[in-house]
Amino acid sequence: MQKYILSNREDSNATRLLGILNAFYLAKKLNTKAFFTWIEVEEAAKKYNRDIKLYTNKNFQGQKIISCNNDTKEEVFAKDFLDRHCILQNKVTSLMTFYPHVNMKNIKTYPANINNLEKFKELFEKENYDYFEAPFEMRYSWDIDEEDYLAQINQIWQNIGFHSKIKELIQKATLKAKELGDFCAIHIRNSDTVYSYAPFRKQNLETIYHATPYELAYHIIKEEAKRQNVIIFTDDISSVEHLLKALNLTNVYLANDFRDFNTLSQTQMLLYDVSLMSFANKIYGTHSSVARLATCLNSKSKQIDPHSFFTKKQRYNIIKQNYSLLNLHPDQKAYSLFYLFVTGGGIEEIEFGDKGKRNFLNSKKLIELQSYLEEALKLDYDNDKYRIYIINTLFRRGKIKEANTLLGEYLKERGNEFLNLLISGESEKIYLGKATFHKLLLNYQIYNKTKYENIAKIAELSLNKMPKYLHKKRYKIYLGRILSFTPLRCYF
Repeated sequence: MQKYILSNREDSNATRLLGILNAFYLAKKLNTKAFFTWIEVEEAAKKYNRDIKLYTNKNFQGQKIISCNNDTKEEVFAKDFLDRHCILQNKVTSLMTFYPHVNMKNIKTYPANINNLEKFKELFEKENYDYFEAPFEMRYSWDIDEEDYLAQINQIWQNIGFHSKIKELIQKATLKAKELGDFCAIHIRNSDTVYSYAPFRKQNLETIYHATPYELAYHIIKEEAKRQNVIIFTDDISSVEHLLKALNLTNVYLANDFRDFNTLSQTQMLLYDVSLMSFANKIYGTHSSVARLATCLNSKSKQIDPHSFFTKKQRYNIIKQNYSLLNLHPDQKAYSLFYLFVTGGGIEEIEFGDKGKRNFLNSKKLIELQSYLEEALKLDYDNDKYRIYIINTLFRRGKIKEANTLLGEYLKERGNEFLNLLISGESEKIYLGKATFHKLLLNYQIYNKTKYENIAKIAELSLNKMPKYLHKKRYKIYLGRILSFTPLRCYF
């Protein structure tokens, strides 16, 4: 039977384009054809119950935003390219995929051990499915020949059949890059990961490392500008315009100044930015698909994640030092305050090579961290993530009576919102890993006493929502109750 490689992404355009590149790369290696789906933005918004106006707007509370794409596939690609490679989702009869959430009848997920081209090829030849979805994280999670991958991807990109308007913009970006000469790029992905029109900013750590605090960007740009030109790429134009004023440096530019924000669509601006960014000698950017796409197009361009470039302590000190220098939108300030809380030790997590180190936090430090949350809550009052961590910080300080009282106030004012975020099973269906708060539920079991009725209520509601490794080992709860009488409670 005939088998094909498919890219079936439904999210941002940069992610979709990366998926298409991976699909063509695999198809070439397996000597077959590559196809892609392109669900329209209205359909995607309806599917995921999102407000289409908010997600495609160029303005939010006076802030200039490059939000989600609202271009049709006919506005992005040439007709002959679509005819040869684009397929409707309902025409995909059977599929093997890495993504079990795909809503199809005849679907099977890949085995966990598919982590290189040879194993994928064996599976492709063995299994009888019409389409095999290209793994999005292939470059980063597979044992892959990086040099060959980037060489092939660059060639594939040159042969994508873009619309004539897109081709013209890519050519303009190429000419601008030659005019600018050597430069460093920093990509700041901060619109729907931070602003209050997007509810998933509330999902614990889901977006904190996707975005970049402007205080951290300020520091990076100042240092890089000592050596070379710097171009800032962003989806949050107004905040960067303010950042440029604060920096007051003649060799730092905003990519938005090289094209027309008012007349170009989001997709057109994205492809201009990606094309220009790809000429940078290094790119500071998170795991955002925009920065990843740009580094795919230039094998000599080095990507640096600003969150891993500095230690947690360095990031904490940089943001604390620069916080008062920038007068940004309240949502941005709230994000920076939460980032201070996290990097200051407010969340016990192992990240970026910490090697399991856990710092003892005394009461004074915990009070300081709690103050960041309280200030963030004033700026982004609808974000119950801050309330959840205020209660957890009170637990860590041993202020159980105070936690119970404040919890009662939260439940009275925002009961449904607070409980849904903390323990609702709905979030489990959509968000994974760092997006849930289930690890925090252990404290409600530790301090579950009759006299603390609000804590006891949540303990009862959340017992079956705790991570399985805690649910099975109940002795940890009793150990926690013992340690709650000691300074070691700051670890919970």
